[in-house]
Amino acid sequence: MIDVFVAPENKKPEEKDMSVFSSFCKSPKGIRFQTQKDNETIILFLRSHFVKNISWIIFSLFLLVLPIIISLSLPSFGLDFLFSPSANRFIAVFTLFYYLMLLSYLFINFLHWFYNVFIVTTERIVDIDYSDIVIHNIAITNLSHIEDVNYTQSGFISTLVNYGNVFVQTAGNERNFEALAVPRPREATHIIGDLLGKGHSNSGPKR
Repeated sequence: MIDVFVAPENKKPEEKDMSVFSSFCKSPKGIRFQTQKDNETIILFLRSHFVKNISWIIFSLFLLVLPIIISLSLPSFGLDFLFSPSANRFIAVFTLFYYLMLLSYLFINFLHWFYNVFIVTTERIVDIDYSDIVIHNIAITNLSHIEDVNYTQSGFISTLVNYGNVFVQTAGNERNFEALAVPRPREATHIIGDLLGKGHSNSGPKR
C-alpha cells in the first residue's frame, strides 16, 4: 500500500485531527508521506468528496440483493427445479464466487477513492494517483515551479455539495496537477495561492 498515513513523531499545536474518511483537511495531524522531509509541514490534504462514491455504493447494494431477487423470481418462471438437491452444491459455489467478486469490487473502488490524494506542503505539491493494488503514481513539484492555480465548479450537485476541480499549472515541460471533485475548491485554491504569494515576494497570490 501507499505509505501516506504514518503518524509523525512531533505534532505541532496548530495541527488538526483528521478523520480517516476526511476529504478536506487543513494542517492535518497524524499523517505523513514517504518522501516528506523533517522540516516539511503538510498544509492541505485533499481527496475526492465522499459523495462521488454514492454511485458505486448504490450499484453494489443492488448487486448485493440481486441473487435474492433472482431466487424469489425463479418459481414464477417455472425454474424452481434449480433448487433440487443436485443443484444446491453448484448454486452454493456460484453464490460464494459471486459475493467474493462483489467484495473485490467494493474493496477496489474504496481503495481507489481512499488513496487518490492531493497533498500541499510548505515546499511542494504531491499528487498520488492510485490505479489498483500494485500500480500507483506519485507526482511532485516544488511550489516555486507553479505558475497558476484555479478551479472549476459546475452543475447543480457540485454547487449544492460544494465540490469541484482544482488545477495547478506548472512551468516548462512539467506536468500539470489536478485535484478532481474535491470539497471546497475555492478555499483550496486560495490556500495554494497564498503559499505562492509567500514564496514569491514580487507577486501576490495566484488564483
